[in-house]
Amino acid sequence: MHQDASNQPSHEVPPSGTPRRRILLVSDVSGLGLGGVPVFNMELARGLAVRHDVTVLTVDPDPSYSQERTEEQHGQAFVINVPPSRADVEPREALEELVRRAPESYGLPSPLNDPFDLVIGHSRFSGPAAAALRERWYPRARLVHFLHTSPVRLDWIKGRWEKGARNAVIERNAMRRADVITGVGELLTVEARRLSEQVVRVPALHEFVPGTEIGERVRGPHGGDTLKLLLPGRATDEIKGVEGAIEAIGLLRNPGEQARYGMRRDVHLTVRGGPHPVREPEQYARWQQTVARYGASGAVTLLPFSTDPAELRADREGVDAIVMPSLHEGFGLVATEGAGRGVPVLVNEESGAAGFLSKAPDGVGEPCVVRQRGSGRAEAWARAIADLDRDLPGRWENAGLLYDFLKQYTWEHGGQALVDAAMRTTPATLLPDGKPYYGDVTSQAPGGMLAGTGGQRRPWAVSTRYDGSTGWTPGARETRAPWHRDRRLARSQSVE
Repeated sequence: MHQDASNQPSHEVPPSGTPRRRILLVSDVSGLGLGGVPVFNMELARGLAVRHDVTVLTVDPDPSYSQERTEEQHGQAFVINVPPSRADVEPREALEELVRRAPESYGLPSPLNDPFDLVIGHSRFSGPAAAALRERWYPRARLVHFLHTSPVRLDWIKGRWEKGARNAVIERNAMRRADVITGVGELLTVEARRLSEQVVRVPALHEFVPGTEIGERVRGPHGGDTLKLLLPGRATDEIKGVEGAIEAIGLLRNPGEQARYGMRRDVHLTVRGGPHPVREPEQYARWQQTVARYGASGAVTLLPFSTDPAELRADREGVDAIVMPSLHEGFGLVATEGAGRGVPVLVNEESGAAGFLSKAPDGVGEPCVVRQRGSGRAEAWARAIADLDRDLPGRWENAGLLYDFLKQYTWEHGGQALVDAAMRTTPATLLPDGKPYYGDVTSQAPGGMLAGTGGQRRPWAVSTRYDGSTGWTPGARETRAPWHRDRRLARSQSVE
């Protein structure tokens, strides 16, 4: 019987014995200001390239694409960009079309002599393409598939159940071909485990911790008559929970509610990611109306999205805490970016960042996690902000301890643990067809160490998280889910 990882003793594998590897990172686009996954790919490339030979393959269609700027952003990695041949093709589709020609035509090495040890793809954005490139060009390389979002949970919150089902199918098909499935943080690793369970071949599972860029520590608390908070997140994305945060500010400024929460000072929230007041005046006006509706006028400042390091640094240096009130967040890099400067943070419970910070020694990360405990979101955040205000000196002391803890979780550390996990596997392309296979379960430990459990993945089984009704609306669950569960269970048990 295959053992579940949670019941096995942990052991650690030091990274020092790992030789220099050749790695191909596949991403539709990569770099600053292009979105969460492109920035993640850039940082991962930089971290991996400290110890390994890294090639980044993209299909960025931007007419203003700059090879020089992109190479500068990616550190020591070698960047190849192949613009799509047609204007109407999506970048992720353009990636998959690359296999129609030989890799040498794009500046990639010939398949002869097995030039890559690892090929890495990102979720549905480049995971299918990475799998196709591995199978067609570099079959002896290990294939790593990152899961960056929970397609089912994310689209469930947004009321798009069928889209979530379609995205889950794409993820599953890519995972089926991978050697290692890695979730970005604990929350997505659990989801990656669920999505990647197959009847015959279950790939290895690895928990990856996004690196923290440790910057100069911000000094605080700042004191004064106002508690100053920063929310870095696009206000137009409902998943970021900006409206709920504004409602919480309104509650804390309401004279009738202040005693209830124990708020002793005024509070001000700056949102870095609101609509631009000049270029988007209608959206800006609507958000100002939202602020007024919740009684937070004068206590909320909406600043437009920015990638300017100087502006972002000034944002952090002038606040008492950074908040991440998302409805759901696979990980939440803004939390560790703030903590990596020694600033206190508050994060939503349903996030990978919450799970990671909760693992910090001596419980110093636990006060960072906002738990609803049966109350509404706005009420939970109002209570958490008031608690922060009452204990601000202690939170800054904790932030200093977290700052030291995060020095053991850089992008170089994360990349090294991932390489070690991948190189323990046998490429699926070299395994006999139809033979059952169950990969190992590993996670990243401090300093780039690889923590293993000694156990393996298990074949598919019924769980409370998966009920077979992904593609249907909630009302259809009761009638269709049980039949689907029974059918899948019987199928899984029929395979030896």
